[in-house]
Amino acid sequence: TLKIALTLASNLGDPSGDVSVTHTAEGMVSKSEANSLRQLINDSQSFQSVPHSSLESGAAASQVLVMGPDDFIVAVVSSLNRPFGSGIVTPSGILLNSQMLDFSWQNKTMNHSIPRLQNLLQPRKRPRSFLLPTIVRPSEGMCGTYLCLGANNGDRALSSIVQV
Repeated sequence: TLKIALTLASNLGDPSGDVSVTHTAEGMVSKSEANSLRQLINDSQSFQSVPHSSLESGAAASQVLVMGPDDFIVAVVSSLNRPFGSGIVTPSGILLNSQMLDFSWQNKTMNHSIPRLQNLLQPRKRPRSFLLPTIVRPSEGMCGTYLCLGANNGDRALSSIVQV
């Protein structure tokens, strides 16, 4: 299931100016697509995934997940992508991240992966990111356990969240 999800996610990027990204995202949440994908899941063999670009990861991500007594939940995630981020500090003392690492690069692929056209570096384009603050709560009006989760480590964050 995770291989299918990551294969689909490899076709995502900034939706502004790229209709294929919007179409892919809409397909990912449609019930008919879910029914088709469900047929690919087999307990006795693994799904052959398309190689996807791996996002660089490191120890430079942090998260704060807070649940208050009034049932409000706040998740804040920050990633510098590497120690000291881009190395640029604003006049107010904020260290800027190195978000350029989240793009696919035409001539520089990581882990021998294939650069994805939807996530190539372009002016005014936002890179794909795998920061996944996750909030799980019971249905409206139901009692139950609330849960806040966060994970880093690039494209491995999804499997970490699912395992927890």
